[in-house]
Amino acid sequence: MRSIVFLVFLFICGLVNAQNTIEKQTPLATLFDSIYSISNSYDQYKIIKKNYLQDLKRQSLDSVDNYKQQLAQKDSLLKIEIVNLKNLESEAEKTQIALNQSVLKENNISLFGIAMRKTNYNLVLCSLMLLLLLGLCYYIYKFYNNKYFTKKAQNDLTEIEEEFAAFRKKTLEREQKLRRQLQDEINKQQNS
Repeated sequence: MRSIVFLVFLFICGLVNAQNTIEKQTPLATLFDSIYSISNSYDQYKIIKKNYLQDLKRQSLDSVDNYKQQLAQKDSLLKIEIVNLKNLESEAEKTQIALNQSVLKENNISLFGIAMRKTNYNLVLCSLMLLLLLGLCYYIYKFYNNKYFTKKAQNDLTEIEEEFAAFRKKTLEREQKLRRQLQDEINKQQNS
């Protein structure tokens, strides 16, 4: 009997100690084993004292309540984590949208109010520069070509002016010669 009292004393001290420690309660299986070991036997039956049964019931209900509280805490933590996860997903989605917009802005350039990709922008600018370079080459060619034709026309004009001056001189000499002849003829006719 002393051993039973000693075991009950140890059991109660263990329960008190278990209740004082945080989250360190005796598992239900251990409680049932200890009740089974301290109970008396009668034929095939075990006789359990009412106070042990009340302690077992209280411990079981406390354990169940504790498990319910833990489950409720974990459920609330899970709900909080789900809300946090949804917030993080929405933030990630917003960040992805902002990233896509930034990449789009980085890859696009506005030219005359028209948004276009950098590659198209570079192609347009290179084409425009090539077109301007070709236009410049064309105008340089036309300038030198016109300069050549102007110089040729000036040379031709100078030659024609020289020929005209020579022709005029010959014509003037011929006229003078014809006038002399005419005057000579008129003088001959008046003298005769």
